[in-house]
Amino acid sequence: MKSLSVNKGINGPAIRPMSRKLSSVAKATSSNDIRKEAKNRVPLEHAKSFKAEFVPFADVKSNEVSGERYSLDQVIYRSKDGGLLDVQHDMKALAQYSPEYWKNLFDSRVGSTSWPYGSGIWSKKEWILPEISDDDIVSMFEGNSNLFWAERFGKENLNMSDLWVKQCGNSHTGSFKDLGMTVLVSQVNRIRKQKPGSVTAVGCASTGDTSAALSAYCAAAGIPSIVFLPADKISLAQLVQPIANGALVLSIDTDFDGCMRLIRQ
Repeated sequence: MKSLSVNKGINGPAIRPMSRKLSSVAKATSSNDIRKEAKNRVPLEHAKSFKAEFVPFADVKSNEVSGERYSLDQVIYRSKDGGLLDVQHDMKALAQYSPEYWKNLFDSRVGSTSWPYGSGIWSKKEWILPEISDDDIVSMFEGNSNLFWAERFGKENLNMSDLWVKQCGNSHTGSFKDLGMTVLVSQVNRIRKQKPGSVTAVGCASTGDTSAALSAYCAAAGIPSIVFLPADKISLAQLVQPIANGALVLSIDTDFDGCMRLIRQ
């Protein structure tokens, strides 16, 4: 069998084919061995320089720097002015590697059984949460969903013969929310390990998809989840998932905005 090995050269060939014995393939079927392999993996040469932090979204929108910034390990929901927060990466650090290097690296990881790189999200770990340990990541190998050729729809409605639609409906919980939830719950998992007792549960206000994704990933990580739902405004199919995943589900006599106000409190 063939697999891919990535070297640490910045601009040189990033990938070379490598033979793998059948015994090593059998060994990879053990989840413990896969995680042990991840722990022993040699990181990229400049990996320690990769960083990300929270900044006010207003700074990003105005292209100004207020100086307000927070660690991703800090539990914070809003900037000082009450606005949203954005995640900002150290682009200069990432630029130490060439675009071709990143492309080859990501292509060599995606869809593999190498933890956690087989995920469509974590194959690009350095661009997502660069400082998180592989062991803290909560992933169900989400992403990598297929492109669906919408041939007839494209021809009849858009006069296009080559229309492709990203099919996220075949993700674990039925929506694209899985792609973001693996990141959120992984970061919560990291914080809980660093500061035991700092986060007792994760809550959300939802009308369906978010609650399904949150409860699924929290269940995988063993983290309690709480879901606030507006009464009689969610389908049975969407309600089943958080209940089946062990979330505390609260049906509130209000709308989605009312549930959000409770979450913020």
